Amino acid sequence: MKWHRILSAFLPLLCGGILSSCGTSSQSASSSNPTPSVLSSQILYTVNNSTVSTYNVDVNALTFTPVEQPVNLIPNSSLVQFVPAPHDDFLYLLWADSASQQHLSVFATDSSGVPQMPAVQTVDAPSLYQFNIHRSAHFAYMMQVDSSGNQYVSTLRLFQVNANDGKLREYPQAQGAYGPYSVWPASLYGFSADGTQIYISQQNSQGTFYDQRPLNAGNGTVGAGVVLYQLGNAAGANDTLVIGAQVMIDEHAAPGMTGYLDIFPLIPRPRHHLFRCTAAMLVPCATATNVQLSPVGKYLFLTDPSTQQIHVARIHLTAMNVRDTGNSIPMTAQTPGFAFSPDGALVYALLAGDSSLHVYSFDSSSGQLVGGSVPLPMVNSSGFAPASRQ
Repeated sequence: MKWHRILSAFLPLLCGGILSSCGTSSQSASSSNPTPSVLSSQILYTVNNSTVSTYNVDVNALTFTPVEQPVNLIPNSSLVQFVPAPHDDFLYLLWADSASQQHLSVFATDSSGVPQMPAVQTVDAPSLYQFNIHRSAHFAYMMQVDSSGNQYVSTLRLFQVNANDGKLREYPQAQGAYGPYSVWPASLYGFSADGTQIYISQQNSQGTFYDQRPLNAGNGTVGAGVVLYQLGNAAGANDTLVIGAQVMIDEHAAPGMTGYLDIFPLIPRPRHHLFRCTAAMLVPCATATNVQLSPVGKYLFLTDPSTQQIHVARIHLTAMNVRDTGNSIPMTAQTPGFAFSPDGALVYALLAGDSSLHVYSFDSSSGQLVGGSVPLPMVNSSGFAPASRQ
């Protein structure tokens, strides 16, 4: 199977269904935005094929209220990505037509967040993937992946965003090329919590590397990078890196072996981990199959099949340990299958038990989760994307 077909099938499984600008893993470091200084309304989009439903989310009652009727944005197409702008005034859709040709469309939204027809812009986007919009909403980035045989070359492309209509204009120069690699093409991980850096992962015969490159706040151009971290490539290793606002975590896992987490300072090529979380410190550190960091970077969400729960644990950097908060949510229908609201105050989770979307309030001071009583039923092919409108 060709790589681009693999990626197209993989992307919709991230970030709770449809990939928003979280780069990878889910909610990557790009989701680590501070709480807005002004009140905002929480919006949720559910997407079934290209039909988008808009909901207002009551943060007190934890309920979903539909806003107007669902909108079929791009009939007879295959959706690859659905990305709300940081303030939800525009939506960006990467999609493929019936001939498998990719396009990128921009839709304005009304005051309730409902997308408006027709698209304000549609451009061809051949070989482009991983649309990531910066928290400033002034620029966005995508990877162009070209293949020849089993060799892949990835090119980082920059798009500047018109604040008035959301339209994209590509910057004349590419922001870097990676490869050729025979294992896997380079990809965008996301942004640092403060928005000053972009993270890019690349994999070759020596292992997987994560580069950190500075962003120019004026025009979005990308400076020379340094290696932030290199994952181990021991035989049978299946390590994963999670980059947060304060630390980065190397999740060590190998078939038939007990796992553990190494917590590192967020600096390029750290010499030593701050501490290691094994089963002796917290059992889910050894058994979790997916690890995510909360937006503020203090809490781990550990997907633990052995208990059928996603456990919330707090990282204590002074005491150098990880402690269970006693809060959890049931296992989700996907990995990770949950996503934070842009301000980090809500967690949306598609639960495996009832195939419904549940919303939880999340207290970033205590790690407490409180669930709503009326979930939102979801069809099997649906995805979702949280947004916040200021």
